[in-house]
Amino acid sequence: MSAIASTAVGRPRLFDEERVLAELTALFWRKGYSQTTMSDIVESSGMHKPSLYRTFGSKEELFAIVLRRYLAERMQMFSQLIAESGSGISAAHKFLTLFEIDAVSERGRDGCLMVMASNELRGTLPGYDFASDYRQQMRQQLSTLVAAAWPGGESEAEFARARTDVLTTYLLGLHVVMRSGASAEEIHEYVQAMHLTVDAW
Repeated sequence: MSAIASTAVGRPRLFDEERVLAELTALFWRKGYSQTTMSDIVESSGMHKPSLYRTFGSKEELFAIVLRRYLAERMQMFSQLIAESGSGISAAHKFLTLFEIDAVSERGRDGCLMVMASNELRGTLPGYDFASDYRQQMRQQLSTLVAAAWPGGESEAEFARARTDVLTTYLLGLHVVMRSGASAEEIHEYVQAMHLTVDAW
């Protein structure tokens, strides 16, 4: 972990950058970008406003940093789920089962920060098209799952792209359902529908 030195009012202090960003990620995730004020950010981070601006820049720049950090963690989670899923058609089912376990957990019920921010900000911040970045990285991860589940090679390249696109769209939509407060039973129904779809492939 890295620490940030602040020369704000009083004697210099050290700030744990990862801790600060984790706190601010939780804050933005809970309140959304527009409803999060600089006063909220100062309170959650424990940093003075001048130190925040010197370290992270404007609120928009700070949010871009938060989103990039969150995206890296999210893709690491997807990569781990896919690695644990194995190969063959059972890999797709195992991935969906593991995803459902996360989806109905306390953390999962909050949905996805990237999807939430995409809905609120139409997917862009100055200098960062974060929604496009998220979709691209998710598709890349899911293409690995599809290749393991249906190893058809070049002969099934078109089907592989279609399956990847369907899974990507499905998961993006499911995150919206999760954020909306759907029950575990409702989420299970949607996941089961995807299991049946996978069997039809």
